[in-house]
Amino acid sequence: MLNITTNNTRQAHNRKCINIWFPCKYDNCSSEISNNVEERIWDILSPRFRLSKQQTSIIKVFSQSIPSSDTILLSAASSNHFNEFQAMVQNLHTVVYPVLSNVTYVFLDLGLTIKQRNLTEKACRCHVISFPFHLFPSWFKQLFFFHWKPIFILAAMMRANKLVIYQDSSINWKAGVTELLERADQLHLQLFVPNYFHNIPVATLKGMFDFMGEQPCTYLPFSQVPANFAIFKHTQFVIKAILQPWAKCAFERDCLIPNAVVSDRNCSKVHNGLHSCHRFDQSAYSILLTKLFSTERYKYHMPDTQKESEGKYVTVDRARKNTDYFRQILQ
Repeated sequence: MLNITTNNTRQAHNRKCINIWFPCKYDNCSSEISNNVEERIWDILSPRFRLSKQQTSIIKVFSQSIPSSDTILLSAASSNHFNEFQAMVQNLHTVVYPVLSNVTYVFLDLGLTIKQRNLTEKACRCHVISFPFHLFPSWFKQLFFFHWKPIFILAAMMRANKLVIYQDSSINWKAGVTELLERADQLHLQLFVPNYFHNIPVATLKGMFDFMGEQPCTYLPFSQVPANFAIFKHTQFVIKAILQPWAKCAFERDCLIPNAVVSDRNCSKVHNGLHSCHRFDQSAYSILLTKLFSTERYKYHMPDTQKESEGKYVTVDRARKNTDYFRQILQ
């Protein structure tokens, strides 16, 4: 068994909020996350975060397009990210596939051209499905809001016996694939969070905090959790306390996109004020995980992740592209 080391002794940041972009402590904040674990769990399980029967039914219908497997690996892309997707698949074929057995890779087509889809189905060594937009509210068609991501992950969890791995097209696997999956199996959750990352409220609109019944300043000491890579174990706790509340937020316009516009997603520049931009699915994910775990959240962070480009197990490389990998395979 792997000897697991975690960051569970790490605390939320206590530095003064001089540069408010990074995690910091605001002395005049009138609220804080409860120290009572049961209270936090019951809050997450409250009706505001509970899927309706109709919403659950829709996700179950979607899940039937996903094959059952012990471990399900997920990614998604539209036509404008096809070259990044090809580079990611090359990395999977080279690093992940040789060491993993009984894993099913499911790719979600969010708008590939017919030619791109045909190439993918022939060369990817994955199961290609489409998102059933007709089953969901009209605003799901705006891909930049990322409503589809928590729905996709929950649908896959309905078909996974052990683990669900989600990754964006920018993710690059390094060594230690089996070690990382063993960490996920033992801890039930693995989060990819760089040590130097902005806090939650600067990149989250206030309307999302209002929907969740939270004060933004409560979350200033906590870094946002990127939603570009994570591993979830099939447990009732993970499903009911993390994935279902996240999916519920995706269904609720006032939660995921509270008076938001596409331009709000630009968080590339450092700002010195709250609610300067909005990360949609990532903002909701970050609040829910922090609300649930408080400082214990750090226990689930993947170790030795200084920056997005310097992770031990995976890194982020948004410039990586391969324009011809699928054609090369098929020659």
